[in-house]
Amino acid sequence: MTEFAFSLEWERLGNEGSDPALVTERARLFGGWLVRSGTSPAAMALAFVPDPEGRWDGEDFGEDDYEYDEDEEEEDEDDLDDEDLDEEEEDEDE
Repeated sequence: MTEFAFSLEWERLGNEGSDPALVTERARLFGGWLVRSGTSPAAMALAFVPDPEGRWDGEDFGEDDYEYDEDEEEEDEDDLDDEDLDEEEEDEDE
């Protein structure tokens, strides 16, 4: 059997300020990215980075890179306020 069920397409990422021998690559998977990094093909670390919407552009992957609807932001703030109230009530009970 010589055919593969799935072929990963590895994309090399930049490593600013690191050892020139360090290689970091990513491959798109269902639900995110497979990222590998190391200085030799025989010794590379491997990690899965969840990204179901494929938003990671290969550089930044922070909260600032996401666009949210205003309604979602208001709901998140309300949830935090409710959690703060719950914690205060627990502190008063003790």
